[in-house]
Amino acid sequence: MSIYASIEAIGDDGDDETVGQPWIYRGSHILPADDDPRGGAVALAKIPSHITRDGRDDQPEEGVPWPWLRLSVDVPGDDPTVILNPAQVRHLRDQLDRWLNTQEQQ
Repeated sequence: MSIYASIEAIGDDGDDETVGQPWIYRGSHILPADDDPRGGAVALAKIPSHITRDGRDDQPEEGVPWPWLRLSVDVPGDDPTVILNPAQVRHLRDQLDRWLNTQEQQ
């Protein structure tokens, strides 16, 4: 069982298609375009407050998440790189800010 809880990111299962999938990185010599192929995902996950190191589940469900954030980049192919547009960057920034703000409440 995973200790991580997903946060809506870019191109993952929770994506409501407002930002869509990232563009596939095709090399440093290629200028990206809107009609380039898309694929992969940028995923975020937090560790909820009720998770403890010894496996006990006695912390508050809605408490401050643990101070660790998992960032994953899922890509087609071997290069762990994706291309983001401004809307996707804003979405990612907002999700990171929300998580960071929960940490600063401590």
